[in-house]
Amino acid sequence: MFLDGFRNSFCWYCEEIKGQDWQLAKETELIHQRNQIRGLYEEFAENSLINEKLKKATFANYVPPSPDLDSAKHAYIDFVKNYDPDNPQSLLVIGNYGTGKSHLAVAATKEFMKQEKSALFIQVNKLFTKITSTWNKNSELTEGKLMEIIASVELLVIDDFGAEFTEKDKSQITWKVTKMNEIIDSRCGKSTIFTTNFTISELSAMYGERDFSRMIQDADPIEMYGDNYRLRKFQKEKGEFK
Repeated sequence: MFLDGFRNSFCWYCEEIKGQDWQLAKETELIHQRNQIRGLYEEFAENSLINEKLKKATFANYVPPSPDLDSAKHAYIDFVKNYDPDNPQSLLVIGNYGTGKSHLAVAATKEFMKQEKSALFIQVNKLFTKITSTWNKNSELTEGKLMEIIASVELLVIDDFGAEFTEKDKSQITWKVTKMNEIIDSRCGKSTIFTTNFTISELSAMYGERDFSRMIQDADPIEMYGDNYRLRKFQKEKGEFK
């Protein structure tokens, strides 16, 4: 115990060192959490759920063919730029095939990781294939660890949202929808990007209005409609494919 200049007693450890210890412990815990998430991501990335062609996707190499798609690109860029961990937002990106929804989502994932934030891109059908593969007793990755990764990352991209409803087996659809609900519940308080080829009304009908509205309650909509760029090189001047 010491006396200050006014002869008031004070504890130097309590006032100075303890505060520094608390700050150091807090910083150490944050580093530990980031390293843990990074380790989980590296483990998961060995069995990436990103299409090989999409791995090269960046904001720079996406050339929007229309003003609407240019606006969508900048909405993605602003989403990454304005990310606030204390007020995480989500995106629901709707559009037809081949307009670059997945391309821009992969680009956003990369930009998050460049900023040392954790991000993960998963394509829905590949995700469910991956989950079932963890049931194999020889699998090094457990379903619990996979779900932990999905819940932990600061940004999760769910590509081709709603694709589970294309399954012909109704029991499989039920299982997949239940699992998707579990995933989205685990993301409470974190950012998620949904890309889909379905309309809002179609998704609402598939998931049920109550569950669907809960899923996207913090999501801003982006529309990406236009020509399928995958067919662009086959299009002729007369536009037979348009």
